[in-house]
Amino acid sequence: MRYYSTQRPVTPGSFPRPDGNKVLEIHNYDSKTYCEELGREVWGYIDYEKPLARFDLDSYELSVPQTKTLHLRYLGEDSWGRYVYEDENGKLWKLLDCCSPREVCEQRGDTPHSSYGNTFDGEPDCSMSAHIKPEYQ
Repeated sequence: MRYYSTQRPVTPGSFPRPDGNKVLEIHNYDSKTYCEELGREVWGYIDYEKPLARFDLDSYELSVPQTKTLHLRYLGEDSWGRYVYEDENGKLWKLLDCCSPREVCEQRGDTPHSSYGNTFDGEPDCSMSAHIKPEYQ
């Protein structure tokens, strides 16, 4: 899976090295270069054997093209005031910023989290994979 470095060239210490996930290729451009897949300029990319966790992407400021879309239908607020959605596969997702209006969270691209046990009032669990683009209905 390919990840793009948007903030700096790929150098030692500037990318994650998770156990059991081999780096297949590292490529730096001579200067910041426009990437069609992301719609923005990047310094280079890293190819990994397996997908990275969202935490690694955020920590190292890496980006991945959103290649899959999930359609999320708003269901309401859970007992903690978190916004609950259902995707086309019946999986429940939550946006966690209870202090902002739902539409603001959607527009700024907050990361949805799965609901533990796939229950309406379940605790937020894993964040949505970075390659998935949520579309709100």
